[in-house]
Amino acid sequence: MSISGPALPPDISPLVWPQVLSLARRHPDKEAVVAPSIRLSYRQMVQEVFRYQRALSALGLTPGDRLAVMVGNDWPYLALYWASLASGLVFVPLNPKLARPEVATLLQHAEPALVVVDDRLIAQIPESLGYPTRALSQWQRLVSQASPAPYDPYPATPDDVALIFYTSGTTGQPKGVMLTHRNLAVQYYQAVDYLLALESDDRVFSCYPLHATAQHVFLAPPLIAGATTVIEPFSPTTILTRLEQEAVTIFFAVPSIYQILLQHERFSARFLPHLRLLAYGANLMTLETIQRLKQRFPHALLKNLYGQTENSPSVSSLDDPDALTKPGSVGRPVPGMTIAIVDEADREVPPGVVGEIVTRGPNLMKGYYKDEAATQASLRGGWYHTGDLGYCDSEGYLYVIDRKKDIITRGGQNIYPLEIETILNQHPAVRECAVIGVPHRILGEEVAAVIVRRLGADATEAVIREYLLERLAAYKVPVHYYFVDALPHNASGRVLKRELRHLLHHDGV
Repeated sequence: MSISGPALPPDISPLVWPQVLSLARRHPDKEAVVAPSIRLSYRQMVQEVFRYQRALSALGLTPGDRLAVMVGNDWPYLALYWASLASGLVFVPLNPKLARPEVATLLQHAEPALVVVDDRLIAQIPESLGYPTRALSQWQRLVSQASPAPYDPYPATPDDVALIFYTSGTTGQPKGVMLTHRNLAVQYYQAVDYLLALESDDRVFSCYPLHATAQHVFLAPPLIAGATTVIEPFSPTTILTRLEQEAVTIFFAVPSIYQILLQHERFSARFLPHLRLLAYGANLMTLETIQRLKQRFPHALLKNLYGQTENSPSVSSLDDPDALTKPGSVGRPVPGMTIAIVDEADREVPPGVVGEIVTRGPNLMKGYYKDEAATQASLRGGWYHTGDLGYCDSEGYLYVIDRKKDIITRGGQNIYPLEIETILNQHPAVRECAVIGVPHRILGEEVAAVIVRRLGADATEAVIREYLLERLAAYKVPVHYYFVDALPHNASGRVLKRELRHLLHHDGV
C-alpha cells in the first residue's frame, strides 16, 4: 500500500537564503532572532551574516568547501549556517557532546576547509589532523572586523549539496547525509505552510540541539515566514521560564519532556496563553499524556511529527484532533511525500500488514557522502528504506511499530519492543523506558526492560511484571528489569538502544 501527501505548489523558491533577504527588505525592524548572546532584527541579522560571509572568504573558503561547526545553541550557530548557505559552502554540523575519537572520525571523513568550535571544546579537535580550526572567540574577533555591507548571496545552484548531516548512529556508524539546497527549500515550505502554519507573529522555541534535524523545522523556517526564532540551550528546568518570558507560540518536545513539564502547574494555558501549537515526536506519546495536554491547553493544537535525517527530515504528521482519535499514529504524508509499506522483497503490502516504511519525494537526500554502496542500498528502486517497521490503516494513516533492527526474536517469535514500551509508559511509576533484546543460549534472545521511575515512585520488578502480564502475552513480558536514573538519547531524542545493549552486556546479561 502507498499513500501520498498533497501536491507541492510549482513555484517553490529552490534557494532558502534569498527568501530571508527578501523578508529583511520588507520587514527590517521586525525581531528575527532571540538568542542567549544577542537579539536581532531582520536587518541586523542579515548584516551579521554578511560579516560572517566576508570572514569565511578572508580565510580562503570558496563554494563547495566544507565548513564544520561544533558550537552550542546560540546565534553563532545560526549565523554560520546562513553564511554557509549564502556562500555556497557545505555546512557540516557536529554534535558538541561527541568524544574526541568520534570527532576525529567525522572530521577525517568530511575533510573540512575550516572547523569552528566552542572555546570550551577546542580540546576535542585533534591537532594532528591538520584541519584549519578557529575557536569561537577567535572567529568572532575576525567577524567583528568585517563589513556588514551586502555580500554576493547567490553562488549556489538548487542541486548543489548544502549540508552534510551525520546521522546520530542509533544502529551503528554514523553516515554523512547530503542534503541539497532544493531539499531544504522544499522542507522549509513544508514546515512553514503545512507543519506549523507559521504566521509573522509566531515565536518558535528551539531548545533542542541545533546540530540535529529539528533545525529544519523549528530553527530556520520561521525566518522565511517573517516570524521570530527563539534559541535556547536545552534545560528542562528553564523551559517554563523561557516559554513565559518570550511569549512563545510554538513548542516542540519529546514525550518524556512533556511528562516532566506536566508535573508543574505553570505549564498550562493560564500561565502560557500564547502557546498555540504543541508538537512532539521521536518517541511514542501515550494517550494519557495527550489527554493531559489537551486539558491543560484546550485551545492549543497538538501535532505529532515523524521523519528521518535522510528525508530532510519530514515524512508525515498527525494533526489535531487526530491525536485523540488515532492514538499511536504518525499521521499522513506531508506535501510532496509518498509513503509505501513493503515486504522483504520490496513488494507493497495491503493495509494493516506490517512491513518496512519506504519514502519518496523531493526532500529525499542526494545520498551518503563518500558511500555509494550505502546510498544504493538505502535508495534502491528510487525509494528510501527507512529501517522502520509499520503499517497503514484503511484510511491512509501511518503507524510506526518499531525499528527493523530492534525486533527481538525469541524462540522464533518476533517481538516488537515498541508495543511493550507503549504499555510500560502507561504505568504511573514509569517516567521513561526502553525494551531491548539480550542474548539467550537457547531462545536466541530474551526480553529486557530498562526503566526510569518517576520521582518518588518505588514500583518493584514484581509489580511491573504483574502489570505487564495482565496486558501482554507471557512470551512478550520482559524477563530482565533494570532501574536507572536516565536513558541515553541521541540529539533527536531517540533512545540509544545500542548503548543500552552494550551496558547490559558488560553487566553480564
